[in-house]
Amino acid sequence: MYLVAGLGITGQSVLRYFAAQGEPCLAFDTRNNLDITALETCFSQTQFALGELPKSWLKQFDTVVLSPGIAQSEPWVQALKELGKQVIGDIELFARTVNVPVIAITGSNGKSTVTTMTGMALQVAGYQVGVGGNIGEPVLDLLLDENEYDLYVLELSSFQLETCYSLSPQAATVLNISEDHMDRYPSMAEYIQAKMNVFSNTELAVLPEGFSEQGIFHPVTISRFGLGECVIQSERDFGVVTLEGGEKFLGCGQQAILAISEMALQGKHHQLNALAMMALCQPFQVSAEHFKQVVRSFHGLPHRTQLLGIFEGVSWVNDSKGTNVGATLTAIETLGAQTLSDQTEGALILLLGGVSKDADFSELLPAVQRWCRHTIIFGRDKTLISECLMGTAHTTLDTLEEATTFAKQLALPGDCVLFSPACASFDQFSNYMQRGDVFMQQVSALYEMDVDENVASKAC
Repeated sequence: MYLVAGLGITGQSVLRYFAAQGEPCLAFDTRNNLDITALETCFSQTQFALGELPKSWLKQFDTVVLSPGIAQSEPWVQALKELGKQVIGDIELFARTVNVPVIAITGSNGKSTVTTMTGMALQVAGYQVGVGGNIGEPVLDLLLDENEYDLYVLELSSFQLETCYSLSPQAATVLNISEDHMDRYPSMAEYIQAKMNVFSNTELAVLPEGFSEQGIFHPVTISRFGLGECVIQSERDFGVVTLEGGEKFLGCGQQAILAISEMALQGKHHQLNALAMMALCQPFQVSAEHFKQVVRSFHGLPHRTQLLGIFEGVSWVNDSKGTNVGATLTAIETLGAQTLSDQTEGALILLLGGVSKDADFSELLPAVQRWCRHTIIFGRDKTLISECLMGTAHTTLDTLEEATTFAKQLALPGDCVLFSPACASFDQFSNYMQRGDVFMQQVSALYEMDVDENVASKAC
């Protein structure tokens, strides 16, 4: 018998999976006010409990399937572990069932983009690909749908990897590491270790330039990617190849694969994403032409440095997916360089704030000083963030609507308003997607026009 703990998107996918398997289970959520009427109707054979776990259940289950949003450090979870209950997640259930190759992708930033691009490259190459995990469909829903997939490409968060022990990817990567979720992890070392779990049973480990191999404890093929001159040390390493005449290509070893000038998205972080995609596809039959089709056509994902439009000479960029300091730092540096190179009078007006996750926002200070004419800080942890940006021009407000309105008042022709919160959204929004949609609606209202008609349909 299983206990499904947490009844959000992941927990509900677990219920569907067990129902399809004819596997009995119990279902629990700590939220007393959660409306589970529809769940009780849909899963009539399942017992539900809210608020507190019934003591009478303790002898009925052996394994807890824990939703990734619930920390194992929660006292009630620790108590169950002390009773000998096994704690796993939905990715572990998937790993115990899947019988085709898996590509596993994690990291602090860029996971969704690289996962999407990798899936696109494999699909163009003729594979039937299931793409999901921390992006799109939950993995167990992929197992249940009617498609016969040749392989799966999964975005995995550190939370999902904490409770996964059996996954054996054909290829896996940690794209990068920057401080995140410090409200959940006691130290960066523990956060990094959670990410490193992706390599536990992989055949090919794709590592970013300078990333240590420590923590990979079994024989594995190593492939590196990066933009540095020394990253290419073997025929399995991916980096920048310069041909005679000076044109730069992304390549493997000394083989040029695609010209950087062909990419729809310019910028170093887009090059890194493309290199990671190509490295992850090594075990499969994907050609240079397939990669070219992807980078020529891929214009980025919604809420990721998404250009909403240029209104009265001011560029408005939605980077609601910037949920940590590292992501926002990349957005500031990329957009700052573009703005000042295009028009010397231009500057960034940065909007950030929300739930800080105990991050160190002082890491933004050099970039803010260099690129931002003004920073507008909103949300629950605005005071904490403001203290980290002392000495810079900034204003604290309560809501995103106030911040957006004030940004329009400040913005001059040639400026770029960058909404990259560097925070979680849960103080005022359900998720980063709702937060980004609200920002877009507010920009529309400020200019009394439909932003959709002006969206450039690309990332910056």
